[in-house]
Amino acid sequence: MLDHLRTISLSVFQNSELLFLIFAAAAILLVLYFLKNNTKDVPSLEQTVLPESGNLSFLRRTLPPVRFDRDDRFFLYAVCAVFALIGFHRLGSHTMPVTTWQPVTEGQQVIFELPQNTRFDRMIVFYGEGDNNSRSSGFQLGLNDILVEGSNDQKEWVSLATLNEGSIYRYLSWYGSWDYRYIRMTSCSDSDTVTEIAFIDSYQGKRLPVKVCEDNAKDSEYPAERMIDEQELIPLDPTYYDESYFDEVYHPRNAWEIVHHQYMYYTVHPLLGTEIIALSIRLFGMNPFAWRLPGVLFGIGMLPLLFHILCLLFRERTYARFGTVLFAAEFMHLTTSRIATLEPMSVFFILLMTDRMIQYCRMSFYDRPLRETLLVLLRCGIDMGLAIAVKWTACYSAVGLAVMFFTVLFFRYREYTAAEALHSETLDKLTEEETEIYHNALRFPEYALKTILWAVFFFIFIPLVIYYAAYLPAPFSREGTSIQTVIDQTLYIYRYHSNLTATHPYQSNWIQWLTDDRPIWYYGRSDLSGVYHTIACFTNPLISLAGLIAVPMTVVEAVKKHSLSAWLILVGFFSALLPWMLIDRCVFAYHFYPSSVFMILAIVCVFRMLNKRRGEPSGMMRLFELACVALFILYLPVLTGFGTRLEYVHFLEVFPSWYFG
Repeated sequence: MLDHLRTISLSVFQNSELLFLIFAAAAILLVLYFLKNNTKDVPSLEQTVLPESGNLSFLRRTLPPVRFDRDDRFFLYAVCAVFALIGFHRLGSHTMPVTTWQPVTEGQQVIFELPQNTRFDRMIVFYGEGDNNSRSSGFQLGLNDILVEGSNDQKEWVSLATLNEGSIYRYLSWYGSWDYRYIRMTSCSDSDTVTEIAFIDSYQGKRLPVKVCEDNAKDSEYPAERMIDEQELIPLDPTYYDESYFDEVYHPRNAWEIVHHQYMYYTVHPLLGTEIIALSIRLFGMNPFAWRLPGVLFGIGMLPLLFHILCLLFRERTYARFGTVLFAAEFMHLTTSRIATLEPMSVFFILLMTDRMIQYCRMSFYDRPLRETLLVLLRCGIDMGLAIAVKWTACYSAVGLAVMFFTVLFFRYREYTAAEALHSETLDKLTEEETEIYHNALRFPEYALKTILWAVFFFIFIPLVIYYAAYLPAPFSREGTSIQTVIDQTLYIYRYHSNLTATHPYQSNWIQWLTDDRPIWYYGRSDLSGVYHTIACFTNPLISLAGLIAVPMTVVEAVKKHSLSAWLILVGFFSALLPWMLIDRCVFAYHFYPSSVFMILAIVCVFRMLNKRRGEPSGMMRLFELACVALFILYLPVLTGFGTRLEYVHFLEVFPSWYFG
């Protein structure tokens, strides 16, 4: 039934999964609609009106906390459910070969036996990582020119192929026309690994039965039997669904090493994000679904988080919902959530720490207890530590936090000077509450000093502790986990990235990110039925175009109208983007991911600014929202790897610099 639906969907929509997604999304939305209409709303006990300035008009009062009502909750349920449906659909296989052979010595030979008089025309080889702890130095990884020969009498051997490096967790194929009963493999390096090998009769579409005929190391911990004990797990027609692509050759492998407490290979990022992937692998096994699962979960979690940020900035649900829909329809958000990299976790914690800092910016230690404001900063510091422990790019946004923090202290200072200048006749008019706030304002030097001293602890000491603690579960060094080894590893990461000279055909620069000029192409291949699967990472072109207009207009709003919300958006955007203008190493479109979120906030800010004149949301805003969603659906096969036609892929390449296959 599902295959028939895919055929119809491919013919009509050029997307093999779209019909299923439409039916499933409709069912989810109908259920939510029924639940919403049969659920009583519970009124919030929190203050919902904005505080009045009264006789202290110069003073910014603490805004009430954001509370979601029933409509907010069901809106978020709907958006998150539909995004989750797309994010999880055909995310990755739940099974994969995992038992791995490795030679005991160089030149070790293994002979396999196939059924008599059986032809085969394809060899599939899959390799993972071996036992790094079995070596005093180096790593047990890869195909290092393993010689494969065929024979019918075990006397005369004919070379069939040489298995070379390839890529980890990918199915490598060698083609020919062979008719040999015995297959001999000769390892040239004791660092070789082979997880599974299969001999395929493509005409009959089956794997040939195979057994080990000779293995001199069969009593070792890693016998040749491991290469043929999971034959049923080898797909005859692998796609992205079954194997790794792009940077999944790094992070899932490092996560596997953490799970099995193996000495780690090629660790060029902090380890918290990798440990989150490792937790998923520990729970669900070593397979594509498990290592991609955390990205989807964090991608879903960012949607209500952005909604909360928008509510903090604008206090209007209409614009919070508008921005959340734009984010859900943002190409890069979906594509990056479906690949096992560090970006979803890093950006989640960047948004979380930004959310905390915006909360702080909307508070005042004049009308709220100092302890209460410090608790918000403490949570912000913890979130910042988590973000940096996932990926260093969070350090750029951490600079933005500092700018926001000192901006608020500057506002508090101006209020302090204004309070000092109040005349006695004004003081006589103050209410009891206002008198207390006034006296607190005069204590600015004391409050500011205490806040800065605590901030040093929250934003320097705590993140350092979190960063160090993230290394404790991982065997990243053979010298153990001391403070010095973490420092050495940190210096190694810095030297690696600062001295990187590698190039890539799909690299781009910050100007190309703004103009959406150069997507990064992750994956592309046709399956045996001729259906094409491709994955590219780039920004929704409509959001990119609107961002080019919205960011400068947000600058005007911040400068001319002294809008704090506009200023906070700009700080978040430029703190994430400006450092990349100074970097000349190989970078990619996905490095724009943190900035793209703040670009969406800028778009919302501008639409809100334009709609103020009308008093209600404009039709243009609704049209833009619908157009972004429509474009998202149109490009869905390119963002996810869902089956499509190569002709349709070329149709979507609307600019000469775009390439999807």
